Amino acid sequence: MVNFHEILKTFYTLGCEDDALCYGACRVYIHLQEEKHMHDVQYTYEKRLQLFYLTARKEPDGPSDLFIPSLTTNALNLVQLKQCRETITLPDGEKPASIVLAICDGSSTVLLYRMTSGLKEIAQKLPSKGKLLRMRTGTGCEQAPK
Repeated sequence: MVNFHEILKTFYTLGCEDDALCYGACRVYIHLQEEKHMHDVQYTYEKRLQLFYLTARKEPDGPSDLFIPSLTTNALNLVQLKQCRETITLPDGEKPASIVLAICDGSSTVLLYRMTSGLKEIAQKLPSKGKLLRMRTGTGCEQAPK
């Protein structure tokens, strides 16, 4: 069992001035080690991007995954995530093929969500389900028999 407060103190010494981000990154670190039983869990604070990232392996000799802690109270910055993919190098010297977003809420729940390239911001409101159905029927798709 790890000592949460000792690890949290270590996270504060890495240069991050955002208490909530330090807490979230520490929570993800413990989640990956203690709950997911991942191997070679490492954490880094990237001062230029102002974010923590973690790397870990599912198997001892498997590839490393890149984990980015995110808080439910903060907006998701897709530009920053793209910069992460472009600038961070994994321990094996490779660029990450995907990013695992580690979303933390106030109840200490951590949700892991894998994101791959091609993710884009939506510039407008998504159409309603009804509008999507009307658009589909207008495209010549066959309708179910009555």
